[in-house]
Amino acid sequence: MIVFRADLAPQTGLRPLRRCAWLAALLKKNNPVRICSREEKKTAKFLASQSIPFTLGKDPDAMDLDGVKAVVFNLPHFFVAENSLMEKARRTGVKTIQIISAAGAIRQPVDILVQPLIETETRTEDGQIVLSGPAYALLHHKFRHFQKARRKYRKNIKNIFISLGDLLAYRDLRRLVDTLHRLRFKMKIAPGLNLKKADKRNLMKIYPGSHFCGRSESPARAYFEADLALVPAGEEILEAAAAGTPAIYFCQDPAQEALAASWAEHQAGLAFGKLEALTLDSFRDAIAPLDLERREAMAAAGKKLVDGLGVQRFFKVLKDHGVIA
Repeated sequence: MIVFRADLAPQTGLRPLRRCAWLAALLKKNNPVRICSREEKKTAKFLASQSIPFTLGKDPDAMDLDGVKAVVFNLPHFFVAENSLMEKARRTGVKTIQIISAAGAIRQPVDILVQPLIETETRTEDGQIVLSGPAYALLHHKFRHFQKARRKYRKNIKNIFISLGDLLAYRDLRRLVDTLHRLRFKMKIAPGLNLKKADKRNLMKIYPGSHFCGRSESPARAYFEADLALVPAGEEILEAAAAGTPAIYFCQDPAQEALAASWAEHQAGLAFGKLEALTLDSFRDAIAPLDLERREAMAAAGKKLVDGLGVQRFFKVLKDHGVIA
């Protein structure tokens, strides 16, 4: 059995659980899988909507590892309980894998480490296999489809995709939408966990031209159809790059600032700073250099970096080391 250990994250919301759910869905045909998470209302609601076995508890790290071949950790932080589970796995011969998907996450002494946002040479170090860089971006398979699709870019920016994370507050979203509406942009928005249905209706009524992604709508398509994406400095950088959509990276802490700066050097996006600093003038100035030629070059740079085959490469490593069938 492959066990995925993930929780609702303070920085990225349900993203770790979503990733674990579709990785588990890909593996479950040939490998028993289970997701273990802390008991939380939003977590329970999400996992109940998936076709993956799961366990919720106050102390999920006290799980029995009998019959388990590997534990995949996708956690922003490791505390005493998580470290105890990692040590128990090591003693019983269970492989440990860590996925680092957020800026500032601390690397742990696991058997296999996956860090697609950090660009270091993929290597074996002190017995640990380190899979680094965008070649190992663990994106949904639909991003591969849109990565290969041909697209035509508009002369001027018209449609903007807002994907600023599950935990974006309504007041911050409304201020952003108001700014973009005044600049006459159309918007598609990935709704966060804290956004109520009434909030969505109000925004669409007050700001015509703003729409929300539906539950079944792939974010890959939303990125692909946009002329520009507004994303946090996290794994959304990889999503925008794979879809060939130029992006502006917002940063809320020093770790995100460093990450945004390193990715801006690849010319696939621009680092902006904190969302609170966004005004009509500052946003207009930020996008002023993004003419058609510049955006086409940014899109090409993004697609070159992220080809959408990271999951296949990750699974090949797991198979080569006897973790999965």
